[in-house]
Amino acid sequence: MTNKTKGLFFAMMGPLLWGVNSVAVDLLFARGVDAQWFASFRLLLAGVVLLVVAYAREERAIFKPFANGSDAARLVVFAFLGMLFVQYTYIMAIKSGNAATATVLQFTNPIMIAIVIAFKTWQWPARQDILAIIMAIVGTVLIATHGHIDQLAMSKSALIWGLLAGVGAVFYTLLPKQLIQKFDAVTISAWAMLISGLGINISHPIWRQTPHWTLDTVALLFFSIVIGTAIAYVVFIQSLAWIKPTTASTLGALEPLMGTILSVVVFHIAFGIIDALGAVLIMGTVFIQAMRRTR
Repeated sequence: MTNKTKGLFFAMMGPLLWGVNSVAVDLLFARGVDAQWFASFRLLLAGVVLLVVAYAREERAIFKPFANGSDAARLVVFAFLGMLFVQYTYIMAIKSGNAATATVLQFTNPIMIAIVIAFKTWQWPARQDILAIIMAIVGTVLIATHGHIDQLAMSKSALIWGLLAGVGAVFYTLLPKQLIQKFDAVTISAWAMLISGLGINISHPIWRQTPHWTLDTVALLFFSIVIGTAIAYVVFIQSLAWIKPTTASTLGALEPLMGTILSVVVFHIAFGIIDALGAVLIMGTVFIQAMRRTR
């Protein structure tokens, strides 16, 4: 197997696991697991798991981000404004709605990034970006209304949390750039998860509102935190060593696709032609941007 083939496989496995994970989270909430408790527990445990992985790769180098005050400050900002924000809003988006709409709405983040960069550089977006922005807006409206513009087909909280998850993904993408250029990406993510997990435990400690521990709940928690979060992230990051980031980001469209398909199969949610068209429009924006970057 060539490195490119391994890279493509890993780049597909990461988003596929994330998509399956979104449904696992939905199943946990259906079993009465508290969303606030889950956010705290998930960040803490996933942070510990990733830190063990990072130590196996980098050993004592995992402490380098704390050797410099400005690097440590950037890491703390990323932990709360990037990692905690995106994880918490995404969990609440699933809780308020379902895994399908949450993953698709979060996928509007590449368009939000294009808009942020346009304002930052004071330049109009490229034609492909403008087309992608229009597609993302139309796709979001179709999913939110089922094509009936005068009324919402989902709760306002589900729509707001879903779009906030997209905003969180923007922070998560843009904030750690300098840190990842200096340090290992897995190390930075591990510390960010652990720090944000410790932070959210101040208001939502993991020893309160604990779930009813059953075999199903433990299995779902293990899959969601260890496989669907920690391992999925490591697999996706590893793919970047063998293939271009544009290729990997394009394959990220598999996440909302998998989340939607499984939500329809497992929860029998209504996801008709209009919703599918909206999802295709939103996911299609990534392909447009990937083609522009390739050129």
